Amino acid sequence: MKLAAVTNEVAPLTEPGSLDTIIRTALAHGITTFEARTVEGKRFPLLTGGAWDILKSARDTYGITYSAASPGIFIGLTVDSDLAAIHKNQLWSMTMDMAEKIGTHTLITFAPKRGTDDPAEFGSVVDLLGEIVASAEARGFDVQLENLPGTWADTSKACLDLLQAVNHPEFGYVWDTGNLYEAEQTTFEAGFELLKPYIRNVHLKDGQFIDGKMVWQHYGTGKADVKGQIDALKAMGYTGTLALEAARIPHIEGDFETSFGYLESIL
Repeated sequence: MKLAAVTNEVAPLTEPGSLDTIIRTALAHGITTFEARTVEGKRFPLLTGGAWDILKSARDTYGITYSAASPGIFIGLTVDSDLAAIHKNQLWSMTMDMAEKIGTHTLITFAPKRGTDDPAEFGSVVDLLGEIVASAEARGFDVQLENLPGTWADTSKACLDLLQAVNHPEFGYVWDTGNLYEAEQTTFEAGFELLKPYIRNVHLKDGQFIDGKMVWQHYGTGKADVKGQIDALKAMGYTGTLALEAARIPHIEGDFETSFGYLESIL
């Protein structure tokens, strides 16, 4: 497995110029791969000029690589929203343009917000995802679906349904174990067996429900069974990216280092 840092999960820094500190912090822990997501408070690709210059130049300055770009496409939008079409066209196109410039050909998408359980709405979601996958493939990109509570890709079964319905070789899956735990409130085993053939990337976080609210915690202190997940990935021979989503809420200094230390002890 290749460890990756997420640009907004290493340290609680959002001010101009802070990306440089974030990169150097990850490098100090031997991590040279990054997922491009939120940079200095702005989601990729809608970055300020200064943040973009640092993100782009870091490959040469520090010798890092980018495993994926995550523009937050479709988050909070129903499939019939006016913004869904803008995300599919303008935002997706801009994402591909800028992802090429930082040397990654992997893009992460979310599913639209679940409005109803109407099969017709599901069909529209499948068509929408199919369109962005096809446009990405035409430019040499692969696409990964990330699960998120409240969307059409909330539970393991819902993710499987979408992956099978889109049925495209360039459409894989980000196994976001924390988001699945939040949606399903159960440990990973059954969902892992369903989704194992599609896993191309892993987002790792831990937490538990406290007073009815999901609380993100340091690795090994929550209920998501991080060690069990790592053991399962080892057993399947997984060699892809393991992205560390180590930030708690509120995100404070030391979250990344504490969770990284636990992860080192079980890898």
